[in-house]
Amino acid sequence: MSDPSQPSSENRELQPNKWWRIFKYLAIGITCNGAIWLLAISYLKNTPSTYTSQLILNVTSGGPQVNVNLPNIGQAATSSSSAFGSSSDPRENYKLIGLTSDVLQRSAEALEMSKEKFGEPKIKIINNTTMMMVEIGAQDPEIAREKAKVFYQTLTSKVEELRLAEFKERDKVSQTTLEAAEIKLTKAQERLSNYKVNSQLNSSEQIKILIDNIEALRIEKANTIVARREISQKQQSLSHLIQVSAAEAAEALTLQTDRQFQEYLQEYTQASTKLNALQTNRGPNYPDVVATRKKQEVALNALLKRGQIILNKTLKKLDLERLVLDNINGSGIKRSELFQELIKLNAESSAIAAKAIALSRELSKLETRLLVLTPQESVLESLQKDVQIAEAVFASTLTKIDLSRNDPFNSFPLIQIIEEPTLPEDPTSPKPKLVLAGAFLGSLLISSGLTLIWWRESLTIVLKKVLREVLA
Repeated sequence: MSDPSQPSSENRELQPNKWWRIFKYLAIGITCNGAIWLLAISYLKNTPSTYTSQLILNVTSGGPQVNVNLPNIGQAATSSSSAFGSSSDPRENYKLIGLTSDVLQRSAEALEMSKEKFGEPKIKIINNTTMMMVEIGAQDPEIAREKAKVFYQTLTSKVEELRLAEFKERDKVSQTTLEAAEIKLTKAQERLSNYKVNSQLNSSEQIKILIDNIEALRIEKANTIVARREISQKQQSLSHLIQVSAAEAAEALTLQTDRQFQEYLQEYTQASTKLNALQTNRGPNYPDVVATRKKQEVALNALLKRGQIILNKTLKKLDLERLVLDNINGSGIKRSELFQELIKLNAESSAIAAKAIALSRELSKLETRLLVLTPQESVLESLQKDVQIAEAVFASTLTKIDLSRNDPFNSFPLIQIIEEPTLPEDPTSPKPKLVLAGAFLGSLLISSGLTLIWWRESLTIVLKKVLREVLA
């Protein structure tokens, strides 16, 4: 039986292996940690400092909506909806434009450096805003700020070029559309003008005026007929009363105005009066009765002869009695006023009759013209409607073009600089604290890993024992 106080041969064999193991793990740990810290220190020493300049840009949203009402023509509207739609963000477009080779090359040439040396800026979209941040670095703070300024100027210049190119293309299309609308308007106006020249109708108002005139003439004609009927009735009544027609009354007034006829009439009247007085107490053969009768006959023959000359027709004694206003039978009734009234009524009746005939002719003429113009009205209205539509389209197109020219920021919104490029005071890289913290964390991980590997056998034994107790 061996002495427990003496180390066994197995333990003596394990001692050298144990020390070798310790040495191996220490060597690995020192080497790995040394490499980590060496790399960290070398990075801090050899990496040049980089300064980053920042600037913040704001991309404006759409402009207001504009409506223009054109009296008797139509309405023109233009609106600039927000550029920030549910599926589009102009900042992403500007980000891509800013990172294009053309913008970077121009920026580098402005600073007289290569594109590689100028570098590529970092463009960040700030969520829930209309802003974007641009960061660009350089080994010198002043150069970093100059880079940011030049980049902003180059970006806005490029956007302005794109905006101008879009404006030219849109203006070309707009001019084409405007020319087409103008041609349509010109053709519509020519058709309307030619139709007015070839037809007798110039406007729909002309039909209305014609209808109003016809209605007025009909009313006037009806009133004229009623007035003529009333005057004719008065004329017939008066003519029946005095047993003289209007023509005979005119002849009587003509005889009354003749001086010689009136002298003969006076002689005849005096002879008749004297004869009537003599016949009351003498016979027809008394010398003075015969002489007076002869004087009466001479005066009567003179009257009839003079009346025939004046009136240009043969008169009889009975006609003479009816036409002479101073009654020759001795009744003494003056009929001059009645004759004058009869002549006046006859003149009025003739004038009204002539007026009625003229009105009938004019009415017939206007009705015939209405029959001609009525079918032309529908054609005229159709042509006028075509002109109005063409005018509305042309005016609306022209107005929209003018309004759209006042909003050049539709597709490419305006870029506003919110924060000027900053002049950095501290370098953004390398960051010593971050590098040292990373080296420390690396050393800690390596050391922890080696320790776990060193205790793996003991941990395995303990783990198996725990499992057996749990499963037992």
